[in-house]
Amino acid sequence: MRFRLRYLKHDLELSSGTFAIGRSADCQLSLDDPLVSRRHALLHVRDNEVLVEDAGSRNGVLVNGLRIDQRTRLGDGDVITIGAQEMTISVIADSEHGRRTVRASPATSAGPVTLVTMPAAQPIAAQNSPEIILGDESTIARPKRGEALKLLGGVADKALALGNPESAERLLQNGLQELISDVRAGRPVPSESLDVAARFAARLASGTGKGAWGDYAIELYAQTRALPPSPIVDELYVAARKMKGFDLARFRAYLDQCRGRIAELSPTEKFVLQRLEGLERIIATR
Repeated sequence: MRFRLRYLKHDLELSSGTFAIGRSADCQLSLDDPLVSRRHALLHVRDNEVLVEDAGSRNGVLVNGLRIDQRTRLGDGDVITIGAQEMTISVIADSEHGRRTVRASPATSAGPVTLVTMPAAQPIAAQNSPEIILGDESTIARPKRGEALKLLGGVADKALALGNPESAERLLQNGLQELISDVRAGRPVPSESLDVAARFAARLASGTGKGAWGDYAIELYAQTRALPPSPIVDELYVAARKMKGFDLARFRAYLDQCRGRIAELSPTEKFVLQRLEGLERIIATR
């Protein structure tokens, strides 16, 4: 049995022993993320299992969205969240280990990750670099986008609370962009996922001051011809006083769309529309 750690679009083969993850260059997987401690988490790899342990980090280690307080056994598809970074464990039977591999050169970088040429807890020569497996992404278990956003949301909210909106934005932006691409393409997206995405977009608009995130939230509901729930409107009211560059014309077009089907709206939806009209007036007078 073999284990791989998937980060971004790269698979790292895990050898038996201890695999350290953190911000320090001494870790086997070094992450450039201010929310990650120098030595944040440890993977204990054995012949038939892999366990994850919090190495005394400031912000904790999450497995499938739940913070761990002891060594935790990992299964195929389990999602580990460290700081603002997400990675997935893949369990492969020995018979499946026939994929084409390439060798990563020392200090290979994949986005915010630096692959340090060290195996489990011992330095090695440069020619013994970690393997990156070029596999079919569809074979790796991944959470649905709305679920992934919820898993990462706690970490993003913590980053916002700590006054680090850039980290929250970096954590969420790929998932948010993928979700709105689905909406634009007419692919079905659960309403719960829309609301999760809109809520985080509004919070990013507040934290970063970027009106584009407010535009994002409005576009989600314009594309799906829906009205946001009241908690999302509350978030947009908060963002209205902080964001710059919001597309007021697009917002007004969305309000016109909603007014055009006023006869179809429930009393609750009509009240939401009135609140959105009040939001438009606030933004217009800023």
